[in-house]
Amino acid sequence: MIQNVGLLAYSKGTELFDNNKKFVFIIDEINRGEISKIFGELFFSIDPGYRGKKGQVKTQYQNLITDTTEPFYNGFYVPDNVYIIGTMNDIDRSVESMDFAMRRRFAWEEIKANENTGMLDELQEMKDEVVEKMKRLNSAIWDENTETGIEGLNVAYHIGGSYFSKIQLYLNEDHSNKNAAYRHLWENHLKGVLFEYLRGSANATENLKMLERVYYNGNVQ
Repeated sequence: MIQNVGLLAYSKGTELFDNNKKFVFIIDEINRGEISKIFGELFFSIDPGYRGKKGQVKTQYQNLITDTTEPFYNGFYVPDNVYIIGTMNDIDRSVESMDFAMRRRFAWEEIKANENTGMLDELQEMKDEVVEKMKRLNSAIWDENTETGIEGLNVAYHIGGSYFSKIQLYLNEDHSNKNAAYRHLWENHLKGVLFEYLRGSANATENLKMLERVYYNGNVQ
């Protein structure tokens, strides 16, 4: 590989625990696995009170480290300057499997759907129109200002930009087919997830039809 494609020769890493430099470790959809088992012996090491060498632990793989110059030869630990960020959708059923001992090791920050629209920038001149449609639909699901909406739902059930960005799958280059693209977005992506939100609730069919009218602004194409 070195000769054929220019792969660099192996170079042993150096200890980068200078607290003036920060490192971020992002775990997307952190709730999808059994997080306590995934972290294993590091369950305690990520706690702020056990960071650094004072909280080092002997992992089950400790015997694999035979080089006495390795930073973790005497035990593994999470440095103070490593920041762990986990993302999740808090209405996923898998969130319930995260035990409270792990939850308290994190600070929690809610990112609301209507506040996270940067991913729609690629829609260019259509962005404002799509954002307005998204906000209109979310207000019908649950309006924080008036505290009205569909019984049993709340802002956690709002539809975010990641769903609405899928309209790009159906738009042509000049966006002249946007009405058809909106139909595909509803039928192929939004209708299904909203049906799951409403499944088993009172007036589920009527509420889904109401959301469809709101989405199309009263004009179903």
